[in-house]
Amino acid sequence: MNSGIRAAWLSSLLSTEPADRQRAESALCDLYAAAMPDRSNGLPRPVHFFWFDSPSQAAWAVQVLNAPHDTLTQTILDNIGRQKQGREILDSTRAALCQRAQREWGDIAASVGEKLWEPRSICLIFARKELYGDDPYAIPGRSKGDHLYRIEKSFRNVVGSQSSGYCALNTTIEGSFYHDYWFSEMAMDEDAALGREAPPLLAAAWSAARCAGLWWLFRRAVVLSERPVEMRLKNSLLHCEDGPAALFRDGSRLWAWNGPTMREEWILHPEAIPRSTLRCLASAFQEYVKARIGTPKRRPKPKPSAIMKQELPAASADRIKLLRQHNQGYLPLFDRYLAGDHQKVWEELVAMGPSVREDPRAADALAVAYETMSRVSTNVRTIAARLEAVGYQKEEGVLYQPPGTNTRKQIARLERKAGTLPLSLRAFYDVVGAVDWTGHHSAIAPRNNPVTPDPLVVVPIEIALEYSDFGEDGEESGIMIAPDEVFKAGEGGGDAFKIEVPNLGADGELINEAHKAYFVEYLRVVFRFGGFSGYDGIESVPAELAELGQGLVAF
Repeated sequence: MNSGIRAAWLSSLLSTEPADRQRAESALCDLYAAAMPDRSNGLPRPVHFFWFDSPSQAAWAVQVLNAPHDTLTQTILDNIGRQKQGREILDSTRAALCQRAQREWGDIAASVGEKLWEPRSICLIFARKELYGDDPYAIPGRSKGDHLYRIEKSFRNVVGSQSSGYCALNTTIEGSFYHDYWFSEMAMDEDAALGREAPPLLAAAWSAARCAGLWWLFRRAVVLSERPVEMRLKNSLLHCEDGPAALFRDGSRLWAWNGPTMREEWILHPEAIPRSTLRCLASAFQEYVKARIGTPKRRPKPKPSAIMKQELPAASADRIKLLRQHNQGYLPLFDRYLAGDHQKVWEELVAMGPSVREDPRAADALAVAYETMSRVSTNVRTIAARLEAVGYQKEEGVLYQPPGTNTRKQIARLERKAGTLPLSLRAFYDVVGAVDWTGHHSAIAPRNNPVTPDPLVVVPIEIALEYSDFGEDGEESGIMIAPDEVFKAGEGGGDAFKIEVPNLGADGELINEAHKAYFVEYLRVVFRFGGFSGYDGIESVPAELAELGQGLVAF
């Protein structure tokens, strides 16, 4: 095969030049004209060419445009749109399409038509038959021994696997035109066509591929993405040891190490990779991590205060008396907290890390944690009573379950099994208990609600004991706090809300929850919306939420 052709296609694959939009659009018009096997009549010329700065932006547009014509896509977007972040992405995507087309959204959806499959697959087969003849064995396929194919496969795997946590978007990226017609195949076909006229559909595809990023075909429109503005390579493979391997114009980044995709945090903070996880990664990457971070030094273990093992009285006054006695009357953070400096005190406690369990901070931190959860408990009972008063329908179980007589033994058992709990979660179990506000109400949580209300749920400690992830060999565990917001709405769901343990600090981040907040701050958001944090970011919220949240205790 002509080495110059192969080198040119590799150069196009790894190009960071801006797309030649005019040439790409002209070539795609030619592709539409050649898209029917019998050539008697081609597809209509595209009405719109929608350009986006990255594959992820373009893939959102593909999903939005395809939804009116595909039930599964519409269902996926309905679920995504019930979350604050998802709604914002979908709204901005529709706005971008309207701005580019200079038309209202309803007109765009009708004028674009359905997503096309035939010109990508059946018509490609006919065009390649025209080039190689009717013998199907004469048409070359992708070869694992092909250097261009190996590089392209690695490149496309990285591009199609890092799209902000939405797996449907990854599938869309992988399903671009190049899903059926790779650069390595284009190179072989162009070589086979040397000295004669290439089939028009193939020639048009080659021309468009040389001057744009990914693209997707609709009946009367094409969605296209720009190429990266920067790529870092090693032996033509995406690779960067201290940053993103590729960067797009909208700030989207791809992370890769010597070809395979890599998680951002593993590139930036390899010292934080759990040992059990590192052992599953490529041996070369393992050696690199060991060489970079060396032999980790043993961190001195905190010397927990004796007060951490002492059983605290249930009564608030008795508890504070004991904690003051332990600290010789000195509880400065607790006194500031009582004076109203709630958020700043918690920020300082979190910043202390594991030392929050050492004297003289431990008693002070426990006083703040337990006072916080006492106030949370008051708010929980207030809202639960108000929900009952407005006729909120709880399908199963109770709205609020106070701690049982066995709670402290269960806390100790959970810590033995999973690892140390942050003080906030320990105090919640000990003082508040469990909460479950999933249910229905004509205004707050109607059936088929376009918004996911995300009611407060903190599962009972016995459920946490049964369903949490318990790591092995130094790997972190995850304490299940609640199912995700979609599951709460009865629509299936994804990863549960969790707090990673062991956690020797005062508070822990709530993993998989949209606000990406620490547990105490998350509870503040919840009560700000009357117990239903899914309404955060919604322009028009039910009036009942203000009534539910009226006069709650600040914490």
